[in-house]
Parts: sequence; C-alpha cells; structure tokens
Amino acid sequence: MATVRYELRAGTKPTPEQQTEIAAAAKRPVVYGEDCPRLTEAQLAEFKRVNGAERERVPCTIRLPRETLDWWKSRGAGYTSAMARVLDLARNNAELLRECL
Repeated sequence: MATVRYELRAGTKPTPEQQTEIAAAAKRPVVYGEDCPRLTEAQLAEFKRVNGAERERVPCTIRLPRETLDWWKSRGAGYTSAMARVLDLARNNAELLRECL
C-alpha cells in the first residue's frame, strides 16, 4: 500500500476526493510491528501541542475599518483565533512587515 501525504494550508479544506480517501483510511486498522511499535502511555504523555495552544492569550483592543472587521466576522466562529494566527505569521515574515509598515 502506497503512502499518500497531503499538506493543507491554514484556512483550506480537503477536496471531496481527499475527504473520501481520509474516510476510507480511518476505517482501516492500525497495524503495529517491529518497525512501528505501539506507543506506551509514558511515551504518549511526552507529546506536546505544537500549534501554540499553550501560549498565554491576553485581551487587547484594536481599531479596524468596519469592512475589515465584517470580513473577519464572516469567517465564522474562531475568527479572532484566525486573526491571531495571521498576525503571528506576519510577525515572522520580515518582507511582509516591511511592506505593511
């Protein structure tokens, strides 16, 4: 069986074909072996979230054009988290910062 890998960018969704493949893969059994042993409870406890879930969030006030705020709100639930992710990406992109400042 071939390994299939997809990389989704933030804000994108899998295609219908990818969703079908994901659903089919979820129904297959996990096969453990010598080169892929089952993890122990101690090993599982060592895993940490890497998406920043442990970072402290602080409330702030920001002034935005009405159209910008309406656009973000139209994204639905979690729009403030999405805004924070965009700001984090911008903070780490020197070229984008130069363009915006």
